[in-house]
Amino acid sequence: MVRNTLPGHDYTEQSVFEVEKSTVFARSWFYAGLDQQVADAGQWITVDVAGESVIILRAGDGGLRAFFNVCRHRGSQICDGTAGRAEGVLMCPYHAWCYDFDGALVATPRVGQEEVDRSQLSLHPVHVEEWQGFLFVNLDRSTPMPLREWLAGQRDEPLNLERFDLGQLRLAVTTEAIVNANWKIIIENYCECLHCPTVHPELMDTVKAYRTGWVQEEGRDDGGVTLPPGGNSYSPLGLSTLTVMPTMNEVEANSIYGAMVFPNMFIDMAGTGLIASQLLPLGPHRTKVIAHYLFVADDLVRDDFDPSPVVDFSELVARQDFEVCERVQRGVSSSAFGQGVLAVKDEAVDVFVHRYLEARDGAR
Repeated sequence: MVRNTLPGHDYTEQSVFEVEKSTVFARSWFYAGLDQQVADAGQWITVDVAGESVIILRAGDGGLRAFFNVCRHRGSQICDGTAGRAEGVLMCPYHAWCYDFDGALVATPRVGQEEVDRSQLSLHPVHVEEWQGFLFVNLDRSTPMPLREWLAGQRDEPLNLERFDLGQLRLAVTTEAIVNANWKIIIENYCECLHCPTVHPELMDTVKAYRTGWVQEEGRDDGGVTLPPGGNSYSPLGLSTLTVMPTMNEVEANSIYGAMVFPNMFIDMAGTGLIASQLLPLGPHRTKVIAHYLFVADDLVRDDFDPSPVVDFSELVARQDFEVCERVQRGVSSSAFGQGVLAVKDEAVDVFVHRYLEARDGAR
């Protein structure tokens, strides 16, 4: 049976993106960053959830807090940029209203306490949870599904990666790219490997199983794909002198594992480290992609630590992907495109389309 892609206007129309903002992104657990980015009290990061700025903060008790980045006085954004540290309070740069790390309004300079009821003007909270060192936020004003239950319902079964203790890894490199393509096109590209022999010649030398067009390897039931003999890394021919994760056995260290976490995260890992990619939709035609490169902690303090073979190789593959995604974006914008078709090896794309429609429209 022939299955179809989404229609062209689902990738191009602002009206569709507005619906996604209030359904898909407002009601999903959204990958927001790394726990280690807010390791100390007062450290904060911000994340753009399809136009909604959210602050994630380490509180004095060691717990995580998240808030909409909006002052309760006149609506000014409080935190500028993507990361910083607050000393004691979060202070709005407009009128200097101050909030403690639990979001409570504690100071209103030049405005007397009899003028406003501070107890009713705390920052609007956002749900935040951590899994394996990764931070997720959920904008749902009601009580959302717990994060772990959300992850358990993902097609690629990211919970299976817990056996590797991903939280032990440490961030070494961060890269950013603006892709002139809809976020769904980037995910659909990630979910299939029919394009791999044409688009990724270097990757074909490293992961020979991808030459078949499947993203999984026949005969394996652990989700892994085998690297060349002696390979342990997502790098040319899989070769690296970096330290293998101590939680991996020999077969696992000679493999790569991947998972798409709906709606905005890719996890790609090999024996020596992990790449966590974060998709930040900027509109129907543009997506920011942030890649976090994590490695064994002891490697980061070595004088000879050199992650560049992994980073350079991954960035090459990513550029190749982004170029074809932009090509697709231009194509689906044509009046000649109604809907595309999905082959058998596009099975994961079909699963994503149905998951997306269920989140957006309640379709079953």
